Amino acid sequence: METTPAPAPLSSGTMLLVASARRNLRQALNHPAFSPERRQRAEQLLSGSTDAACLLKWKALALRECEAWEDATLLREEAQPGPPAHPEYAY
Repeated sequence: METTPAPAPLSSGTMLLVASARRNLRQALNHPAFSPERRQRAEQLLSGSTDAACLLKWKALALRECEAWEDATLLREEAQPGPPAHPEYAY
């Protein structure tokens, strides 16, 4: 019977990098662009990941999605009839 070797333990520096990447990703996912269900699914994935590069890639994708959500929200607000909500708004 063949067994797979146990993964090598992470060094303290790697553990710190992974913990930091997880924290940063959680902060990005705390944006209104993400539903509570998506946050919960993402939490399951990021809690199990020990690859800091992958976590940082997910963070970059999440930030792009946040930006797209904000752009779409601003376009919807600009399209609303009537005066701007505040006199200093550009539109």
